[in-house]
Amino acid sequence: MPRWGVKALAVGPGLVISTVVIGLVGAVLPPAVGAALSVGALAVAATLALGGAEAAVVAVLLTARRLRPYERADLAPVLTLLCRASLGPPIIDLRVRRDRAIGAAGIGRRTVVVTTGLLEAVADGDLPPDQAAAVIAHAATLVRAGLVRSDPLIGSWSLPWHLLHTVAEAAAGLGRQLPFTALVWRLRAVVITMAVVQSVQQGHPGLAAVIATIGAVSYAMPAWQRRWQALLISAGDRGLSQAGFAPAMAAFLRRCPATDMTRARLRALQVAQRPAPVLGLVTR
Repeated sequence: MPRWGVKALAVGPGLVISTVVIGLVGAVLPPAVGAALSVGALAVAATLALGGAEAAVVAVLLTARRLRPYERADLAPVLTLLCRASLGPPIIDLRVRRDRAIGAAGIGRRTVVVTTGLLEAVADGDLPPDQAAAVIAHAATLVRAGLVRSDPLIGSWSLPWHLLHTVAEAAAGLGRQLPFTALVWRLRAVVITMAVVQSVQQGHPGLAAVIATIGAVSYAMPAWQRRWQALLISAGDRGLSQAGFAPAMAAFLRRCPATDMTRARLRALQVAQRPAPVLGLVTR
């Protein structure tokens, strides 16, 4: 399946649900207000699709800000390595968000958001410049490859879905305290099947199709999202290998918790580092 197909499966359900929510909200509002909401939403979508307002969207969606002068000074050795590989400013615009984890994420056409955890680790000397550059380069290669070009638009349009998902997660957290809740969720296929059969028997095939679709998506969507994330990780690792950051990323991953994903990435990076055999012509 092509990359765009994998991404469409991962983000498509959220976009569809958000579109339905926006339509329902517009329908219950006064006609003038609903029309203004629709026109405003389409105008924002068009602006983001053309690459405008990227910094504003990153600031709102990810609560990311510009680098402060002392942070830029701390990152000077890191930025030097990135610029040598054409993966740093001004080609890539670095932003910062508050997060204790060490990480970086690409979004849009030219933005990479680094965490305060990464900045603090570099400033304290806990994270060598080459490893910090490798973490940032992984995100920057995804930006340069265009794999996250549409994320500002997708993230903005999916806000209703994210809000609903947050509420559902909070409710699920409370529900987990009740007995058998987890078992009921794992066996939801039985409940969905009963609801579909009942809807068909009552003469509502359309409702049955909707219920069946929602149930199927509830099982498939996590797998689709994991597949997209795995594709991004793999593409980023190939990009930073081409930029010469494979040894530094491998050193960084060895400091991380050992998981199946970490081991697979290390194997791929070690293969990328392995020099090609030198072939010689044998003559008699």
